[in-house]
Amino acid sequence: MIPSWVAVVTGISLAILALAAIAIALSSVVAVLALRTFLRILEHLAGPAVSDVRQLVGTIRTEAETLVGTSRDLRGRIVKAADAAQARLADLDALFEVVHVRRGLAVLEWGKRALKRRRKP
Repeated sequence: MIPSWVAVVTGISLAILALAAIAIALSSVVAVLALRTFLRILEHLAGPAVSDVRQLVGTIRTEAETLVGTSRDLRGRIVKAADAAQARLADLDALFEVVHVRRGLAVLEWGKRALKRRRKP
């Protein structure tokens, strides 16, 4: 048989464990309420800063999009200018070829005239 004092000690220890569980639960509730209050205060204090940061991010995004648009426009102009320069260089090359051929013909004509003059005397 189990002595009666064991049942009493078991009952007392069970009551102590129950009180400890209740104390832990109450302290957890108090800690959650304190954390909730702290977070509300933090939100109240940080709210304007967060709003300013959001506006700043919006401004930066707008400026970046504008910069990208300007860059695209500038790149388009550079490509058009390069194409125009290439076309003009091709025209200039063709002009030089025509001048070169004409000069060659002129030199050839001059040579023929010079030979004809020598043959006459």
